[in-house]
Amino acid sequence: MIPQAEITTLPNGSKVITENIPSLRSAALGVMVGAGSGDELPDEAGLTHFIEHMAFKGTDKRTAFQIAETIDAVGGKINAYTGKEYTVYYSVVLDKHLDVAADVISDIFLNPLLRTEDIEMEKGVVLEEINMYEDTPDELIHDLFAETILHNHPLGKPTLGSKASVGGFKRESFTKYRSRLYKPDNVIVAAAGNLEHKQVLDFCQSFFAGFSGAVSKPPLPEPIIKSEIKLKTKKTEQTHLCLGVRGPSQTSEDRYSFTVMDTILGGSMSSRLFQEVREKRGLAYSIFSTGMPFRDFGIFYAYSGCDKKNLGQVVELILEQFRLMRSEGITEKEMERGKEHLKGNLVLGMESSPSRMNWLAKSQFYYGRVMTVEEVFEKIDQVSQTDIIQLANNYLKNEYLTLTVIGDLDKLPLDRFVL
Repeated sequence: MIPQAEITTLPNGSKVITENIPSLRSAALGVMVGAGSGDELPDEAGLTHFIEHMAFKGTDKRTAFQIAETIDAVGGKINAYTGKEYTVYYSVVLDKHLDVAADVISDIFLNPLLRTEDIEMEKGVVLEEINMYEDTPDELIHDLFAETILHNHPLGKPTLGSKASVGGFKRESFTKYRSRLYKPDNVIVAAAGNLEHKQVLDFCQSFFAGFSGAVSKPPLPEPIIKSEIKLKTKKTEQTHLCLGVRGPSQTSEDRYSFTVMDTILGGSMSSRLFQEVREKRGLAYSIFSTGMPFRDFGIFYAYSGCDKKNLGQVVELILEQFRLMRSEGITEKEMERGKEHLKGNLVLGMESSPSRMNWLAKSQFYYGRVMTVEEVFEKIDQVSQTDIIQLANNYLKNEYLTLTVIGDLDKLPLDRFVL
């Protein structure tokens, strides 16, 4: 069974999950906190991501340089990332240096200095990150789509926030946010590699000894997902578009059928969209489909970058494939190829300690237990042609259909579309 995990709940409510993989010489350790951009209050847009930055600016024990130096000295890596529903701080080291990783990660997670002068300086870095994103329309279009289809829902907000919100942050903004969400019962410590469960447990019991309190998060509202078209006019060489609908949640049983459908629709070079739009007609260099599943709901869309004169044709080709999914589903050959593609990608993507660590943490976060690869394989194998057609008719609906476009256009060449 992969992964073979051990789980312990600490007295303070934190979960500690490990997997021993003796064939590896590395160890990855991460601390996941259930605090993402979707948890931000109206005046906190971008704060979750900014807090992640500030963790590396110094603690009571270490300067910013010493944080980096300590990990560099053992040939390791340290980083963090912010999502819509959680934030992860992690390090990857040789197995013999796991104690160093545990010490540094726990330190930056629990004890950031959050000095006003560091916050003001880091604002410049984050603002430049926002500028960089604004100058990258093939990235920006995905945020625009989420924002548009979710109609101001917290999970539709950009993770980076805005220049106005970031510019207004004070030290108190950071301390209040951490006080509200950085609580032990909202934390999962995950580790994978050549390590022992007791070893990680001992680290956690030592480093998290004074970590206490409980989180109280109100449930997020139901999203309002309805059809809309939005254009962001911007001087670009290509026109970038996302066309999509509501999708299944991370915990929905529909997710497995949806993933098979997504793979055949636009998940690989042999997918329908890639073949129809790029290979047969040469209308785009990049085209794919993807899902964005959250705990309670999800969104699904196709992306493409094309010449503005081809925009209408590309949109119609995507809609045509949506229609075919609803009426005909996929062929037996496509079904077999899609399932094997998914299973192969899943296994190949888990052949490192960081990927296994992330699997442990996300699995516990969404399911309250560790899902195994074998369980996922079984779910994928059970997907049928009937499932695909029913799924397509349940989700690929006109009432959800949303189009967002970024490009050098004053108006779109279409004002409505239907499936």
